[in-house]
Amino acid sequence: MMRYDPNYNPQRRPSPTPRPDYAVKQNGRVLTLLDAKYRDLWQRSLPREMLYQLVVYAISQPHRPIASILYPTAERQAKESRINIQDPVRGTKLGQVCLRPVNLQRVEQMLSTNDHQGRADRYAEAHRLAFGER
Repeated sequence: MMRYDPNYNPQRRPSPTPRPDYAVKQNGRVLTLLDAKYRDLWQRSLPREMLYQLVVYAISQPHRPIASILYPTAERQAKESRINIQDPVRGTKLGQVCLRPVNLQRVEQMLSTNDHQGRADRYAEAHRLAFGER
């Protein structure tokens, strides 16, 4: 994604290699990029380093410039937040960073049920975490 210009890398440093934790693909095409964090972003603020990392992931996706942070929480009222990425000169939207809570109590409940409904709930939750609310 990022490469030093070989004509302007006098110290021959290796290029940075940002890598999201998850890339959801279909037929070889990336649908969305996800990064898991261990900080409860419902309880604590989003550090700018995390935001900048996800902005880079989002704008690297020409067809769907969205990247999401999945974070753990025990707060039942936690809801998805979205940060629009704007062109600083024109003000046009370039992409979006989504902060998606993973409710740990709900995960535990879904994993303890292995019937048809439990599997359907897990699928729906995985889809929500990958792509947001329907």
